Amino acid sequence: MSHVNWIVSADGEGGGTGLVGRIDLDLDVDELAHAADELLRHHPLIFDQTQQLAVQVRPGSSDPWYESCYQEKDIAPEHEYAELNPELKGTYFEEVVARFPFPVFRTRLMALTARTCYSVHRDDTARLHVAIRTSEHAAFVFVERNEVFRVPTDGNAYLLNTTEVHTALNGARDLRLHLVAGAALDTSR
Repeated sequence: MSHVNWIVSADGEGGGTGLVGRIDLDLDVDELAHAADELLRHHPLIFDQTQQLAVQVRPGSSDPWYESCYQEKDIAPEHEYAELNPELKGTYFEEVVARFPFPVFRTRLMALTARTCYSVHRDDTARLHVAIRTSEHAAFVFVERNEVFRVPTDGNAYLLNTTEVHTALNGARDLRLHLVAGAALDTSR
């Protein structure tokens, strides 16, 4: 995958399956944060005990902001959430989604509140994370690999092989906010 610069490999020796790769997008983080703030003024993140908001939707969705925010087992196949939410046309979110060098799906704004941690799990597909707000106290832990990774707020996307057992935590006193997209990418190298 020529678009991915692998940072952490699963075997610890630069080969095998990639755990974390950087994809250079050169996004304006301040503009993305401003766009997120504007969006959140109109649509709350709180949904069914999770803090997510859908950027991409299924065609004809009756609940475009929240339909894809349930657990994977409770929604349509992820790849069906591939259209930009109609209310986001002409916004920086449209530009951001268009900058990925391959198709993405089920893109969401996802928050992790202060002093919280997800349960250990694995996703059906890899995830791309663009940090909007974070700290050194927010991290991903790949449990079976004993690897910890912090997504920097640098305007790039980070491909995380979340098909591996992992969790995300936020030990900070402030909200962690990421733009997260699904990607049907082969993480083998």
